[in-house]
Amino acid sequence: MKRKSSPYFIIVVGFFALILIGFGLLMLPISVKEGVSLKAVDAFFLSASAVCITGLSPVNLIETFTGFGQAVIAFLVQVGGLGFVTIAMTAIAMIGVRLGIMNRLLLDETLGTGGRLDYRRFLLRAVGFTLVFELIGFIFNLIALRQDYSGGELVWISLFHSVSAFNNAGLDLFGGSMAPYSDNILLLLNTSLLTIVGGLGFIVLNDVFLARKWKRFTVHTKIVLVMTPVLLLAGTLAIFFSEWGKIDFMNAFFMSAMARTCGFSTQALEQWNNASLCFLDLLMFIGAGPVSTGGGIKCTTCFVFLAALIALVKGKPTVVFRRRITREALIHAMLVTVLAFVYAFFTGMVLCAFEPEQNALFLFTEGISALANVGFSAAVTPTLTVASKLILSLAMYVGRVGFMTLLLVFRKRNQGSGSLHYVSADIIIG
Repeated sequence: MKRKSSPYFIIVVGFFALILIGFGLLMLPISVKEGVSLKAVDAFFLSASAVCITGLSPVNLIETFTGFGQAVIAFLVQVGGLGFVTIAMTAIAMIGVRLGIMNRLLLDETLGTGGRLDYRRFLLRAVGFTLVFELIGFIFNLIALRQDYSGGELVWISLFHSVSAFNNAGLDLFGGSMAPYSDNILLLLNTSLLTIVGGLGFIVLNDVFLARKWKRFTVHTKIVLVMTPVLLLAGTLAIFFSEWGKIDFMNAFFMSAMARTCGFSTQALEQWNNASLCFLDLLMFIGAGPVSTGGGIKCTTCFVFLAALIALVKGKPTVVFRRRITREALIHAMLVTVLAFVYAFFTGMVLCAFEPEQNALFLFTEGISALANVGFSAAVTPTLTVASKLILSLAMYVGRVGFMTLLLVFRKRNQGSGSLHYVSADIIIG
């Protein structure tokens, strides 16, 4: 069928196939420590979390998995962060095979660039950026963790944590996220910077690398570079003042950075104020930049949505950095925002139905965390029922693949080609 050959279909099926492969590998006896029983639903949930770079986990990784199992998780995180399409096309580029029309179309849909990039060089740079930043993060992790670990254990945990941080995965081998390291400034800064850089997106990194001057940057890059510090600062101040006396400024900044879809935590979220959790939900919902290792509706979507609302109130066209935003971009921004909000609300309601004994706000935070591919949890993930874990797995998958991709899988190719024309209707709104 033609639909099965579409790039949208390949993206949707590709990510699901990766989840199944990861599930199979994690269920192997060599992946699980002797004497530990790993439920199939937990293995599937964790595979989905790793591939979708979410970070929610129903089990303690260091106590459950062997070195092989941990390596499988790291591999899934790396593939999920770069995207299987990026990795596949990079492999093709490295062996010198020319990218065909189908491959270029697939990249257009994955990267959202409309064919404006030299894909071969871009893909190689994306892998290069990843390896360089992960290497730098690995070195700083070695320094930050040298007092608690040594030898091969120090090397592996430093490497795993660097990969997890840059890819905004939030999975750790510390046994309880990063609460024991709330006073390790070097580790917190290193993890935050890896997360922030990974969340900027490969398009932005590529643009900064090539242009190097603000006036030469694309509008997309400018939006991401403006929204990132604004959200970081707003999140830091909101968390710091909302949790006044319970958290210092460094940890407030760290939690704000992690809300950009990484999910490492130095705090017990179940002890936070409701206002703090609500603001955290908002930060998670917005997320990082497009074509990045982060999730959420993306900061560019939020920016365009707000700019469109302001322009609508003023009765003017939506203009950003002296460029008019296209009608298609405005529609996409509003559609993604509304769909994500509805899906997050629906997920929270379903979780509340399956988990009547749990705190409703905690469950809504869990649902938004899954959909936005963050990984924050108010200590409820391990206690969830099988149905709730499957609901969250689906939310992680939908969040990573993207609403527009899923919708376009079912779009008819001949849409709009019909001969019928309908009379316009005037509907009173509001």
